[in-house]
This record gives sequence, structure tokens and C-alpha cells, in this order.
Amino acid sequence: MRVPVHLSEESLFGFLTSTRLPVVSSLSLLIRWVSLALAITATTYGVACLIFVESGFWTVNLPWCGALPALASAPVFFAAWLGWRNQRLQYAATLLFLALFTLTILANWPRGAFSPAWYVHPVLGLLATTCLGVVAGLTMTMFAAIALLLATWTHPGGGIGSVAMDDVWLHAISLTAVTLASALAGAIVNRLVFMALMTAERQRRKNFDASRALRHREKLLRHALRVETVGDLAGLVCHQLRNTFQVLLGHVTLGSMSDDEERKRRLLLIEETLQQSQPLLDQLMRMAHPDEGTAMQCDLSEVLRQFHAQARLVLPSSVQLTCETPSETPPVSLNPHGIVHALWNLVINAKQAIDGDGAITLRCGSDRHQVWIEVADTGAGMPKEVQERIFDPYFTTKPIGQGTGLGLTAVARFVRGSNGIVQVDSEAGRGTTFRMRFPRAVGVRSADDLAS
Repeated sequence: MRVPVHLSEESLFGFLTSTRLPVVSSLSLLIRWVSLALAITATTYGVACLIFVESGFWTVNLPWCGALPALASAPVFFAAWLGWRNQRLQYAATLLFLALFTLTILANWPRGAFSPAWYVHPVLGLLATTCLGVVAGLTMTMFAAIALLLATWTHPGGGIGSVAMDDVWLHAISLTAVTLASALAGAIVNRLVFMALMTAERQRRKNFDASRALRHREKLLRHALRVETVGDLAGLVCHQLRNTFQVLLGHVTLGSMSDDEERKRRLLLIEETLQQSQPLLDQLMRMAHPDEGTAMQCDLSEVLRQFHAQARLVLPSSVQLTCETPSETPPVSLNPHGIVHALWNLVINAKQAIDGDGAITLRCGSDRHQVWIEVADTGAGMPKEVQERIFDPYFTTKPIGQGTGLGLTAVARFVRGSNGIVQVDSEAGRGTTFRMRFPRAVGVRSADDLAS
């Protein structure tokens, strides 16, 4: 199935959301609960500082510098959690980074430029520009850099002791430069990742279009492989319909010279004859239709009996068609229209191999792992060198203009596509037997398996 992917210049989260990969869902769930945990922790810590610590609103003597940083960032953490919960990943990620910048800036402000926590900002800047995009990430990083410079101006030493102002500003400007450089590196990473994602997406769509075109050509090829079989079957059907029309004409002629009762009887006979001819036309239409259906579990013995009932109406009276099949066989998973097409190919080839009177036998059976179906004839047979090439496309022993050499190719393609094998046993002057073997459907046990 084709997944719509929308890439933008703002965020990677649009791409990650559109892929709907399991790892994205797990990452979203993790960040969502981290946001909630930070919101609860910050609120609890801020309230505790206000209640239990005198002058605990914003002081350098407390971790996180008191209640103000925690209480200022807690609502933003909570809003980020709500955004993740509502699947608004871009919005939630922006709020999460905004809350982290707010917490670190306010916590570091009273401590001055030498607070170690300022070194978190280069990492946050890199992540923000990589994940949120150039505009949002650089904007937050710029505010963090300006906050560092303002904190240096308002609290030069930060309680460290007597430090030369030149050293303080050198440190602050250096740290600001590192922070901005990290953000710019994140912007470059963001662009490179997007270029890679866009290239991968174009290649995926190209592969999808190519595979769809290949499937369409494969379908057309399978339909083309039916043409020879449909033509041969149409010739047999037309021969039988000609005989049917002669019977109908006889009933009409005799009915026109009879009384009302006899005419009614003749009409019933005409209706019965037409009903017997209808399956031949239905079979021909199904063979010519390009839609082959889908694989399903089916009983090959039942399929073979139905095929025998139709084929004996088509074959000439000089060819005796018999069916030897058990009452049922273990189910196999294949396309029933495909097996009927393969059987028509084999039966028509067998009929053409018989010169004069002959017999065609349809058999079906099963063993421990497979279900097999075979078509045997009493025709001329094939020498060894012909047997080695009968499944090659366009190979035929028929005269020029009477065969395309695609009938047995279609049989072999169908059997291979159904995870089966086709076997040939033939000898010149002693007939030919084609046997198609298919694996039993998964999860189905035979009576022998149950007995053992």
C-alpha cells in the first residue's frame, strides 16, 4: 500500500508521523510521558520551594535556583504533553524545547556566566535546529544566547568570587559562539537529512510506479498466454454448437408438422438442448476474461469432476474422456480459474496428439505432503529431446500457423506460481502423462497424519 509522505522545511516530525513506523510510535510515547513527568516534577518542586524554603522564589542557593524556573516551565511541559497526546508532534516538540530553554535560562541566570548548566544550550540548539527546523531552532538558540549575555551583564561573577570582567565576557562570548555554532551545525544536519529523505522518497515512489507497471505487464502476459487455449476451445465449442443447431433445426422441422402436444414436447426438448449448451459458452467467456481471480483453498477432486462434466461436452465422440478421482482430497491453496485453464491446455494438447480414436484420462489423488492431478492420453507421445523443451516459450511441434508454443508455458507458469511442480512421462508411440503436484494447504492434516 502506498503511504502518503509529506516533507516540509520546518520539521522532521511530519515525515516521521506519515511513515507510521512502530519505532515512531514508541518514541512519541516515550517523549509524551517524559514531558508529563517533567511537568509534575517541576510543579511539585516549585510549590515545595515556595512553602518550605524562605525566600525560595528565585535564589542562587537552591537547585534549579528556586521556584521561578520550575513554575515558569511546568505549564509549558504540560502543554507539550497534551500536544503529544493529541498527535500534534510538531507543536508538542516546539513546546518541549521551549520549556527546556526556559528552565535552563532561568536556572542559570542568577549564577552568571560561569554556571556549568549553560553548556546544555549547545546541545539543545543542535537538537532544536535538527528536529524543529532552521527557523524555530535558530530562534530559540538566539534567545538563549541573548539570555546568556544579559545574565553576564546583570550577574558578572555569579557568586564565583573576584573574576576579571575581561575573563567573564570572554567566557560568555565564547560560550555564545559555541551555542550558535552548534545551532548552525544542526541546521546543516537538518538540510542533509531532508535531502536524504527526499531522495529516498523519490526513489520509493519510482520503485512503486515501476512495480505497478510490472504487475500490469505481467497480467497482460498471463492474459496473452490464454489466447491460444481460447482459440482452440472456441473451435471445439463451435463444432459442438453446430451439432446442437442441427438437433434444434430437426426439432423445429418435426414440430412444425405435428399436433399441439407434439410441438410442446419438441419445445421442451429444444429448451433442454439449449441448457446443455449454455455451460460451453460460459466456460469460453470465463477463459477469455482477463481477471483471473485470487488464490483460495479448494478441493481438486471437485474441480476435476466439474471440469470433466464440461470437457466431455466439447471433445469429439472419437475421444473417450474418463475421470478417476476420490470423493475428496486435502484442500490446496491456488487459483481455481488458473487450474481450469491449465487443464484445458493439457486436454486440448492431448486431443491434438490423438490421431483417430483414443482416450484421455483425468486422475486426482494425494500423498502425505502433496495433492496431484494428472492428464493422461493414448496419443503419439514425445521423444526425449522434445520433452526437454516443451515448456520453453514459443516452442511447438505443430505446423507453422497452427500453434504459438505458449500453452504449456502457461501451465508451467501457473504451477510454479502455486508453489507446485509439473512432471511429464512420455514415450514415443505410447502416450503422454502430465502430472501437476501442489502442496497441501497450511494447517490441514490428512487422515494418515491423524491416525499416526
